[in-house]
Amino acid sequence: MAVTAEHLIVLERAVPARAVPAASVASVRLYFALLSLLAMAAFVLGVENRFTASGLFVLSPPVDWIPPLSGQAWSEAFAIHQQDPAFAACGGTDTLAQFKLIYWWEWLRRASLLALAAVALPGLCAACASRRLRFTLPRLLGLALLAAAWWPARALVGLAVDASATMSSFNVGQYRHAVDLAFASAAIAGLVASVLVTPRPVPAARWRSEGGEWIWIALIALDICLGAFFAACNAAAVWPTWPAYGGGHLLPPLAQLTSYAPWWLNLTFNPYGIQLAHRTLSSALWLLATWQLAAVLLGGRPLTRAAVRFGLISAQALTGIATLVLGVPAVLSIVHQVGGIALLGVSLVVLRRGRPGSSPKLTLVASRAAA
Repeated sequence: MAVTAEHLIVLERAVPARAVPAASVASVRLYFALLSLLAMAAFVLGVENRFTASGLFVLSPPVDWIPPLSGQAWSEAFAIHQQDPAFAACGGTDTLAQFKLIYWWEWLRRASLLALAAVALPGLCAACASRRLRFTLPRLLGLALLAAAWWPARALVGLAVDASATMSSFNVGQYRHAVDLAFASAAIAGLVASVLVTPRPVPAARWRSEGGEWIWIALIALDICLGAFFAACNAAAVWPTWPAYGGGHLLPPLAQLTSYAPWWLNLTFNPYGIQLAHRTLSSALWLLATWQLAAVLLGGRPLTRAAVRFGLISAQALTGIATLVLGVPAVLSIVHQVGGIALLGVSLVVLRRGRPGSSPKLTLVASRAAA
């Protein structure tokens, strides 16, 4: 006897997905790993030459696609660099060895950006053209839209500066630096998350709207922006101590925190206010991660997510404190910036995988089965 059943209700995880060769998924993971390495290289080189004793070079020399290959060529390039009026305006104290360092730094930065574009664009075109790789298209388009949004964000900063007489009277490079650092951190975090949770052609694998995780992302992104203001305004110089605030004060002097008007300049231009805001938000994130870890331990829930986040935030706090008290060494400063990317990446991985222990959804499937 044949029995026909329609509209069966089955577990969503049991819905068969379109078969995709495992080699395609492995290739996608390798592709995102390569993009992550190139993007991270461009990010680190984007902080320019912070490994010199005198700090950041304010004038980058013009570089060619083929760098100087002989001693005479290096001397000629250095002579051209010395003739730049900005060279004398910035002090004109670079030696030939320092010039070679900044030249290679700028050359590698441009090469890394070119390599990143050369890898990203063919991958996007391949995902559009090949049905076997179509499942990676949403992730690639999302990253492409994030990169494209950087341009209008930069333009809006310029318009806001030009429209405000107060802002245009100050050096506003920190606002552009904050936009650059925030967008770069978000893009690289998305690439790293794509390596850890590779796109798969499974209908059930969707982004889950966990409000708590989006709050984590917003707070971490805000802390990254404050860190960008911190670096651009050299806020480490005003209070190079921890936990005290200069001169042994446990609390920062109020007069130093409110010396600018309007008040929001104290959070975006006043180095005292910027350091206080960055330290306060970073401490709040660490306390929140500690509370989350304790709640998981007491509740007997899975420990991995809370432990990883607590470890990363603790490491981020230690590198930040060490960077402050040791006079902003280049290596620690870069490690601290990369730590913010790691924190964003963890939250994106959590959003992609969903809540641990969540039960599978029931799905209505229109089918006919004969028994």
